[in-house]
Amino acid sequence: MLIYFEKFRFILVFINLLVLYFFLRKFLFKPVTQYMENRTNMIKDSLDNAERTKQEANGLKQKYEEELRASKNQADQIINDARAKANKEYEEILNSARKDAEAILARGREEIERERAQMIKEVRSQVTGLALVVASKVVEANMDNEKNRVLAEKFIDEAGAA
Repeated sequence: MLIYFEKFRFILVFINLLVLYFFLRKFLFKPVTQYMENRTNMIKDSLDNAERTKQEANGLKQKYEEELRASKNQADQIINDARAKANKEYEEILNSARKDAEAILARGREEIERERAQMIKEVRSQVTGLALVVASKVVEANMDNEKNRVLAEKFIDEAGAA
């Protein structure tokens, strides 16, 4: 009977194990497995989302770097254009100043030449007047009118030629 009892116990343990297995399978293994699959899917989705975000960020980074390079090139072009324009204006101003200076010098030379001619004319006039005064003094002293007149004319002619 002991063997029979052992067989019966074996069958009972086996049935208990089967019931426990189905019970655990239905109420423990399935939810845990489902939770693990959900968790795995959630992690996979998070990783995929992170990869997409990383790719988008890299795309934006490249776009912004390209825009930055374009902006830098544009800024360099604007600076170079401004420098060229400034140099051109500098040359124009310098040339204008040179022309103005040359015109001022030419006017100054002309003015000096006019003043010189005027002074020479005035000096000749004064010399002629002095010569006449001297001549009249000499004439009064000599009383030879004819000689004095010839002498005065000769002096005036020489002073006028100078």
